Amino acid sequence: MKKTKQYDVVGVGRAVYDYTVLVERYPENNTKTEAIDRFEGGGSPVPNALCQLSVWGWNTSLGAIVGNDYHGTRFIEDTSRYGVHIDKVKMLENQRTPCAFLWVEKNSGKRTIVLDRDIAPLSPNDLPYSELKSCRSLLIDGWEADAALEAASLVRKAGGKIMLDAGNVRQRMDELLSSVNWIVVPQAFHQAFYGDIDFHKALLDLRKRGTELAIITNGSKGCTAAWEDKIEHFPAYDADIVDSTGAGDIFHAGILHGLLKKWAIPDCIRWASAAATLATGKLGGRGRLPGEKDTALILEQRLRETQQR
Repeated sequence: MKKTKQYDVVGVGRAVYDYTVLVERYPENNTKTEAIDRFEGGGSPVPNALCQLSVWGWNTSLGAIVGNDYHGTRFIEDTSRYGVHIDKVKMLENQRTPCAFLWVEKNSGKRTIVLDRDIAPLSPNDLPYSELKSCRSLLIDGWEADAALEAASLVRKAGGKIMLDAGNVRQRMDELLSSVNWIVVPQAFHQAFYGDIDFHKALLDLRKRGTELAIITNGSKGCTAAWEDKIEHFPAYDADIVDSTGAGDIFHAGILHGLLKKWAIPDCIRWASAAATLATGKLGGRGRLPGEKDTALILEQRLRETQQR
């Protein structure tokens, strides 16, 4: 019997094809504007993070669905060229691959996004079962809760670890939050799920659910993390932002990178912050996926600057 290859990270989540344009400023109603630059390619949180992890040398595999159309083909081609294993990405007949249309404002890096995601949901039957039963870690986005929870159960039973990238509050969120080892969520999730409860209390709640590491990110204000008996704030690194699309995805990849290397949590967060900073310097969610040397260099520079203040 052929032995199943063990992957460092298997991702289960939504697959999207991105179209991004850079504009001087958002046009008013019934007006036109010129695009300064544009980007197109595969996107969405889990696939983007897997691409970054593959750039850093980890073995990765994606479980997702796309339509059997132009955008589905392009998504698979673009994702595989970074080294992500895409044999478990299913192409559905008579289905339209989800697309995201993004307008990014020059100088501010602010985005407006229109999603077209008219496709059947990922189901437990679509999961890459053999890979999940042998992988070291799983990354999920919680889009299709049934599939995400089934994937988490398989990995947990096999002794692997699970990370949740919860950008928004979705169905069965309480179950998802209680089914993973590591959680990284943005401030928008915190606001939607916890309301006026402060970061510290929210992080303590996440830890009580069984999470080993919980992080709430807050853009240029940095992030706050809770692990063991610690709660600590980490400032963001200064960045010349072109486009913030994908910064959170790269941050997740950076945390996983450090955890897989068994680094201390502060080192994982600093690495993730440095990588995310670099990623914002180019247009598009995969416009720049920094290598290890570039990330280490920017991390060293920013740490030196911090020490000199």
